[in-house]
Amino acid sequence: MGEAYSGLSGKSGDDFGDGEPFITYMNVYQNTYISEKDYEFVQIAPNERQNCVQYGDALFTLSSETPEEVGIGAVYLGNTQKLYLNSFCFGIHFYDERVLPQYLAHFISSFSFRKAIYPLAQGSTRFNLQKNDFMKMKFVLPTLEEQERIAKTLDALHYCMANEKSLLEQYILLKRYLLSQMFI
Repeated sequence: MGEAYSGLSGKSGDDFGDGEPFITYMNVYQNTYISEKDYEFVQIAPNERQNCVQYGDALFTLSSETPEEVGIGAVYLGNTQKLYLNSFCFGIHFYDERVLPQYLAHFISSFSFRKAIYPLAQGSTRFNLQKNDFMKMKFVLPTLEEQERIAKTLDALHYCMANEKSLLEQYILLKRYLLSQMFI
């Protein structure tokens, strides 16, 4: 259904700070969809071979301090040319058109998906996910029409929750301001 690829390799601290955009670990860890406002930059030489992220790719964390946090995923829906992935994550590029990226973003966040990959977390103090074992897993997907309905419903809920969170943050700021004006 897809092909796995690695994040950046062969980089030192001196390579980071400017250059080409790359997706950070936290961008993958914290989002359902990759945020295009949260890139960092890395130097990539013209003849250097690194994997690029493409529209619809599922991105996963490879390593964490707890087994529950290994394999956290997000989907990239942007179109940035020459976008790279950090070295602590891996991506899957789907060439099968039976997978809707918007559905996939919610599926890889689901309890059933998390439960299925939990046993793949190996380690004692730091847990790692083996890409090869991960790629052997099989999942049943609904039809494209069902995927689209599910994705639209969950996206609407996702955006509603984001709006509510934003409103709450604004109310908290307003409350702080009013309290500071009352008790000068």
